[in-house]
Amino acid sequence: MYRLMPRRYKGKIQELITFSGGKRTPAHFFHSSLIISLSVGLVMGIILRNYFAYIFPLVFFATFLFSHGLLYLAVERRTKYVENILPDALQLVAANIKSGFIPSRALVLSARKEFGPLSEGIKNVGKEMMTGKSLQESMGEMTKTIKSEVLETTVTLVTKGVRAGGQLVSLFEETAIDIRRKEVIKKEVRANIMMYAIFIGFAGCVGAPILYALSGFLVSTISRLGTMISIPEEVVSKMPLHMKFGVGISPEFLFLFSITAILITAIFGGLIIGLISSGKEKDGIKYIPILTIASLAIFFVTGFIIKMMFGGLVPG
Repeated sequence: MYRLMPRRYKGKIQELITFSGGKRTPAHFFHSSLIISLSVGLVMGIILRNYFAYIFPLVFFATFLFSHGLLYLAVERRTKYVENILPDALQLVAANIKSGFIPSRALVLSARKEFGPLSEGIKNVGKEMMTGKSLQESMGEMTKTIKSEVLETTVTLVTKGVRAGGQLVSLFEETAIDIRRKEVIKKEVRANIMMYAIFIGFAGCVGAPILYALSGFLVSTISRLGTMISIPEEVVSKMPLHMKFGVGISPEFLFLFSITAILITAIFGGLIIGLISSGKEKDGIKYIPILTIASLAIFFVTGFIIKMMFGGLVPG
């Protein structure tokens, strides 16, 4: 199956696995995602067997896309870790150079285990400089395994500063200070816009499911009452055409529509929250399962409560 996929898709998966630090091959990831998606789709289809033709493809594609979303999250998690630890690494390199070590040796000594994926990149830069490569060429290799705009900007600033004759220690220290200032500004912005994320989460996770559950109960009640009413034929013959042949909405159709609408709302609600909180839609993928589970739970619980409270008032 993987061989039949477009070349662009294969290249993108390979890129994501590389940036996430994973060891699996793209083919293994694709087949694992496919098997898991089929299994989850079949289980949900069997549980809701009356709607198997609708539930299976919907759950299958949602699970398959979500597995790819997890790969994006792995890349973003690795990126954030590198960006958080980068100022400390730069200051450590600057301190080692101040201590009298040459830049290549200072980089190798700064490759601490607590720096995670950045540690390996720093160590490789130092080793390549020992083999005769320039700082610009060595640091450029680091961005091929770590996807980070902050890291790319840092590499660009340092290399341009070295070419312009700047001192390496000052470049590392000033860059570390600038990165920390930028992170403080980001945190302040997130705090100011958190209310928007809360509102979107409440509307999609609480408001919409309650309204869908209420509308489902109303439609089923009206349908049940409609079957109990008998209209004489002479009255029917005098009724307008649009009243004779009105378009009816069955409770089953409304149930499927509600489930689909809740899933769509949860998906886009999570992406919007990610966009508001961090500026990247991909960061909202982690909110999608939470919003989906909470929305469906509120939908079914609300429907059960409404039936318990008002079901006995409807005859038949």
